[in-house]
Amino acid sequence: MCRNQAVAASKTTCRGAVICPLFACLAVTTMLVAISNARQAGALAASSSPQVPRCVAESAFFRGLPKDFQWPGPDDALSLRMLREYGAMFVAREGVALPPVLIFPDSNAVGQWQSSVGTESAEIAGIRVRLQTTAMRALVKACEEASKAHVRISPYEPDAAQRSYEQTLELWGRYVNPGLKHWVAKGSLSAVEAERIRKLPARRQVQEILELEERGLYFGKNPSESILSRVAPPGASQHLSMVAFDVKEHNNPVVRSILEHHGWYQTVKSDLPHFTYLGIEEDLLPSRGLKMVRSGGRVFWVPDFECPPTNSAEVPGAP
Repeated sequence: MCRNQAVAASKTTCRGAVICPLFACLAVTTMLVAISNARQAGALAASSSPQVPRCVAESAFFRGLPKDFQWPGPDDALSLRMLREYGAMFVAREGVALPPVLIFPDSNAVGQWQSSVGTESAEIAGIRVRLQTTAMRALVKACEEASKAHVRISPYEPDAAQRSYEQTLELWGRYVNPGLKHWVAKGSLSAVEAERIRKLPARRQVQEILELEERGLYFGKNPSESILSRVAPPGASQHLSMVAFDVKEHNNPVVRSILEHHGWYQTVKSDLPHFTYLGIEEDLLPSRGLKMVRSGGRVFWVPDFECPPTNSAEVPGAP
């Protein structure tokens, strides 16, 4: 956009002149591009705050976030973890509407935002699904290409695309309630404590479940697996943003390749059927702040904003 504006300005400057020296046009272009770059730098600086570590603020991921994005505070460990787990969608382009928060607080917030976003629905393998408009159109094209390649792309389950807040709450409970029952039976939790956790508000319950997992009390499909390997916390799922689609044929590398060709990538290492619409060519993903991670013969694209561990020997005054 900046380049187009600069070229247009150059043409306007030279249009009325009998002679338009090349160096004069280049000077105008250079000046306008410099002004544009300065404005972008100013916007980025304004969006930063002292709570953002320098190693994060200098990352391509941070620079590619929406200008109004609110980085989690230093005491908000839950939001920061959600950004690491599910934050790849915040680099999406091609008309994707990004959610205003990392974690929707309740059903009303989800419903109001979803109703403000352009969506389309389509029947895929006999199941009607709904996504943001650009994501759905890309998925339909992927399905058409898959059909020509004699493979199929179909929903993993009926709720493979858009979900409501209530659905994410129900999915979360499918693991929390059996997990609490398991650890009470094992003597690791009292029945009173389990009931207290069960009745907590969603966000507080998520925090306590993750704290229990830090103690080795896991809530995944088995007692050694994190709950986050199976389900996103209520309000944090990419399905609420309508840019996620769970694919039944996710084990087929041909299917994965076709989806990638149409802007759909795997961004959550622990969720194999899950694909996220980013609308970006693969070779541009690193410049948007995502890093490639290989696992189990697959490629995942995840946020790249880790800070290197502090070496106590290099810190003044450290023992």
